[in-house]
Parts: sequence; structure tokens; C-alpha cells
Amino acid sequence: MAVSLLQRLAGPFREFGAVAGSLYMLDRAMRSLSPRLGLQVYEFMVQPIGSKPLLPPNLSKNLTVRPILKGDPEVAEMPAREDIKAHRFEQGAQCLGTFRKGQLIGYMWYARARHEEDEVRCDYVLAEPATSVFDFDFYVLPQHRLGLGFLGVWHAANQVLSAQGVLYTFSRVTFFNTASRRAHDRLGWRRVGSGVFLQFWVIELMFCTLAPYIAATFSSRQRVSLTLRPDALTAALPQRGGR
Repeated sequence: MAVSLLQRLAGPFREFGAVAGSLYMLDRAMRSLSPRLGLQVYEFMVQPIGSKPLLPPNLSKNLTVRPILKGDPEVAEMPAREDIKAHRFEQGAQCLGTFRKGQLIGYMWYARARHEEDEVRCDYVLAEPATSVFDFDFYVLPQHRLGLGFLGVWHAANQVLSAQGVLYTFSRVTFFNTASRRAHDRLGWRRVGSGVFLQFWVIELMFCTLAPYIAATFSSRQRVSLTLRPDALTAALPQRGGR
């Protein structure tokens, strides 16, 4: 039993490394004491959007994409809390749903110009809003995850955003979500920054590689703004539509 316990304790360090493994263990310990204690470790990423389809015609022929609007029945299938979904519509965020033969297989939310994070007190501001979006809550329904679900949803979203003149999309990924990071690596994303958010009841501390670098908020009315720039991808996008 002692060996099993040591293996479980060593697991995060093997998967994330010494520093990130320590942060993961600290977060678990804090949350075991109170749901109002915790640690969020984010990486901020930028990914190219190109006009070239991600799937060949024989695999994408049964896929369709359309906006999911407030009040649509598909909103009820989303696992996010009702108040969070309502707030997303209120702030002007849009949701693209991907369907196979009329059945929803997944969706992606995105915002123009600015997005209000719903896990920590932080807003993401896009430095070039005319040609970029911020995507979040990219979700594939469980029954479609073993097929073309992930790539199918990205294929559909990529086509829609490219037609709107979007060159790149920003996102934030929880550092400990290794599955998501590996999946997006294949799509050419690059890191533009990282941040650690410590949550102590009403107090929240931020340590970030982006300005303002260090910040503290003491109520839900206070928020920090981070400006996201596509510099990490600019050199990789020599012309429109490149991928």
C-alpha cells in the first residue's frame, strides 16, 4: 500500500516535471481544504487559421457548421453552468456548432476583441481584433471523441473563421491538460505567455509573463487585463492562407 501511495504521489512529477508537478500537488492540497482555495496555471496560445481544409472532401462531406444561438436546444447539451453560458451570450461571445448528418458532435466558443475569463478575474484583450479571435470551451461530445470529432470541429471552425478574414485564434489552456496540448500541437499553435493565479477566498494573485506581470484583486468587481499579440506566429504566416 505504501508503494502504491508513493506511485500516486510521484505521478504528477513524472507527467509535468518538478516545478509543474509541485504546482499541481499544491493545487490539489488547497482545494481539499476549501473550494475557494486553488491554483490555476495557464498557457496562452496562438494558432494559425488558414483557408486550406483540414479534412479531405470524403471525410468532411457529412459535416455542417452553424452558429448556436441563445435559446437553441443545443445549449442544454453543453456541460457548463447555466449562469456561465448566459454570461457568454451577454458579453457577445459566439458559439459554432459542428454537426454530422444533423447530429451535434462538438462546438467552439469564440470572442472578438475581448474575452472575460470565467475561472479567474482576468480579461484577454486582442491586440489585432480585425484579424484574430479568442476561442474557448472547445468541446467534443464524449460519444464522438474516438472518431473525427476533434479534427472535424476544428475543420468546420477553421473554414468559418477563415471566410471572415481571421488569421489566428488565441486561447488559454490549463497547463495540466496534457491531452489538449498534444492535440493542438499538431495544428501549429505557439505559446505567447503563461500565468499562475493563486486564489485565496476573496483574494486573487496573478504572476504572469505578460504585462502587468504581477497583480492582485480583492473582489469580483476588480479584473486584470492581458493583451495578447500574434508575434509568435507572425514569422510563420508569410502570406494569407498559409498554415
